[in-house]
Amino acid sequence: MAIDMFFTSMSSNTISAKAKSMYGKRLTDANYQDMLRRSNVTEIAAYLKENTAYSAALAQVDIHNVHRGQLENILMRELFNKYTKLCRYNFTGDNGFYGYLVLQYEIEQILKCILSLNAKTMADFILDLPAFLISHASFDLLALAKVRSFDELLEVLGHTPYREILKPFFPKGDELIDYSSCEKALMTYHYDYLLGVIRKKFHGQTKKDLEKVIKVNVTLSNLMTIYRLKRYFDADKADISEAVLPFEFKLNKNTLQQMIEAKTVDDFFDVFDQCYYGKNNKAEEGSLGFEHHLSQIIYLYNKKLMRFSTSPPAVLYAFIILNSTEVKNIIKIIEGIRYQIPISQIQNLLIL
Repeated sequence: MAIDMFFTSMSSNTISAKAKSMYGKRLTDANYQDMLRRSNVTEIAAYLKENTAYSAALAQVDIHNVHRGQLENILMRELFNKYTKLCRYNFTGDNGFYGYLVLQYEIEQILKCILSLNAKTMADFILDLPAFLISHASFDLLALAKVRSFDELLEVLGHTPYREILKPFFPKGDELIDYSSCEKALMTYHYDYLLGVIRKKFHGQTKKDLEKVIKVNVTLSNLMTIYRLKRYFDADKADISEAVLPFEFKLNKNTLQQMIEAKTVDDFFDVFDQCYYGKNNKAEEGSLGFEHHLSQIIYLYNKKLMRFSTSPPAVLYAFIILNSTEVKNIIKIIEGIRYQIPISQIQNLLIL
């Protein structure tokens, strides 16, 4: 079924109303405060099961034996279920744009596999494998869990575009797999694919909204990468340039290059404060402040898009980003409590 025909059968108002109805059941500030007062994963899982819209997702879960990775997978599965309910798309064929969440999850699993291979912790990778993705992935996810080398990884990915993307990064001898280069190559493919489909399949305001939301997200992600590399690793401009994805929105190449070449973090902020994203959105410099600030911009932009856009695919895309942020907030609370971080500090990490 053609994309336009699919959405002809389902009015913009209907899909927008469904997404807004689901989003209306999101966690509230009071929910977050209640979770912050819990002591461990079991208590947080019990709270989500008894007091939130996650109750159905956790109905058959033994909360007394659930660990952090399992809970995260349950939350991811619930997000995926919401996604399929909204778009009602058949993932077994050519997914076009509407398979983007599967694409995202596939890349996440490949990158987790590479990390596990480097750390020699594939047993942990198997435990956290998202079972809900098995029937939708373009490769054998169970086979991915069994790989023990980069060569075996490429074999599992043999019939997918991922094989040719990763092949140039085959490690020599006992070298570790170059995770950063693999990540950049896979994420560049991800966004190239999405933007290519958007250019071919959509037009008008829908095309404009989708291109903007994707490029805004990538641009702010690039700024976060530059900041982290400068602040925590004192990386040189060549390494930073290599890490930045080749996409931008409202940020010309000259300004981006100035940020990359900034000699200090303070110099970076001098440039940032004059760009589109910094002029009216001043952030406090600090180990958490700036990254939180950029994440907040992404969250608020997508919240605004979902509220005002009349484009079903743009609403859907924003909805998934907002719900992904909610899942990340829950995980931050779990991790914070696990490592006994003060409640005030955990609260400052949340994107609300």
